Amino acid sequence: MKQQVQVTIPNDPAFLGIARSAVSRTACLAGFPAGTIREIALGAEEAVLWIIDHAFPPNTEGEITLTCSNTADRFEVRIVEHGIPFDPEIAPPALPRCRAVMDQIAFTNRGWAGKETLLAKDCREPTHSSRPPVPPASSGSALIRPTLLDEAVEISRCAYFGYGYSYGYEKVYRPDVLKALIRSADLISFVAVDGDTVLGHAGLLFYDDPGVAEIALGFVNPPYRSRRVFSDLMATVVAEAERRHLTALSGQAVCTHLYSQRSARTFGMGECALLLSRYTPLRFTGIADENRVRESILAVFRYLSSPEHPVLYPPEQHAGIVREIYDHLGVYPPFGIGDTSADLPEKSECSITIEEVYRTAQIHIRSIGTDLIPRLRRELGRLRAGRLETVYIHLPLTAPATAAVVDAIENLGFFFAGLHLTSTGEDLLTLQYLNNQILDYDTVMVASSNAGRLKEYIRERDPWQE
Repeated sequence: MKQQVQVTIPNDPAFLGIARSAVSRTACLAGFPAGTIREIALGAEEAVLWIIDHAFPPNTEGEITLTCSNTADRFEVRIVEHGIPFDPEIAPPALPRCRAVMDQIAFTNRGWAGKETLLAKDCREPTHSSRPPVPPASSGSALIRPTLLDEAVEISRCAYFGYGYSYGYEKVYRPDVLKALIRSADLISFVAVDGDTVLGHAGLLFYDDPGVAEIALGFVNPPYRSRRVFSDLMATVVAEAERRHLTALSGQAVCTHLYSQRSARTFGMGECALLLSRYTPLRFTGIADENRVRESILAVFRYLSSPEHPVLYPPEQHAGIVREIYDHLGVYPPFGIGDTSADLPEKSECSITIEEVYRTAQIHIRSIGTDLIPRLRRELGRLRAGRLETVYIHLPLTAPATAAVVDAIENLGFFFAGLHLTSTGEDLLTLQYLNNQILDYDTVMVASSNAGRLKEYIRERDPWQE
């Protein structure tokens, strides 16, 4: 039978005795000799002390949770905390006493769940050499260059220092995933450096549309925000997109503050959608540290070359705002009139993606059939029961039937969000649904008149505002 003890202590050396006692007593139950129990406890204490000394910025309060467990043939100590991300492939802790007694030591970055250190009496794994932490940056000029693979952990650290564990793209806290994205060229990554110190990061992130890259993972370690590091990173990323002859750039600008929106406009990006309640609350060190409001996002877009748009069929009630969005982006696709009398197939083609970490869902409609509205009604009931905060639905503007079904979808409680744009011109209309949320639109900050116009248009159609 598995035996387990769990304790949580502050990141304060004064509480090391509690951790040591929990490890010692659990190891005793495993039947180890007294001398081995003592060495196991001191080894675990060494690991916890290293975490206290290295994983948390100075004067930062945090918690460390130890879970000690026994099975028939294995003793484990799992140490979990939300400290600074690090890359164990480059600089694992030395921990000489711990390594002398434990048969396995493993370090894992777990995204929003923080970091885990595993200590076990099991098969031995080879250890790695360590290197000292990177020293603080000087006040010299920053250099923008492509990211080296070993710097993936520094990207994670910049996100941590700027956002804690609240950054909307969870994979940023996992250096192994960032390395894989860089190797595959799904992330074209740039860092700003001062000597050996990484000050900030920005990149081009590719999804399913090879002609469009998202300007993503853009952040700067807070002490260096006044050095134009972010704007230099953005300029480099835009130039790289132009060099690669991409059709367009997309981006997400938060609505808790105006900095990212202003930066997007500086580089010619215009608003195409306002996605309300898109993310769990984000924390911005030095800007909005105590933010408790779910984050709304302005989707922004810039055409680098104009696609050959097919005929689009926006619903009549939204054709005006849709035309305004395209006009502000400098493209003029032909509009047709949707056919409400067309015979539809029986079955719709659609997919639903539930984003548990954000408490949202995405419904993608590929083709429209007569079963769409009853199916959406059933799915919406299921998603509401699952306590998802927001549901987004994306409909093909190239389908004449889209105009015919929007009224019925809006009768379910959905309302206008904007456009999802593509490199081929086969664009999508996005509607959104707030699950029992009465949004305070005054908390949604916008930096331009175009964004203000979009915000007011959406507010007027939000059924919870009536």
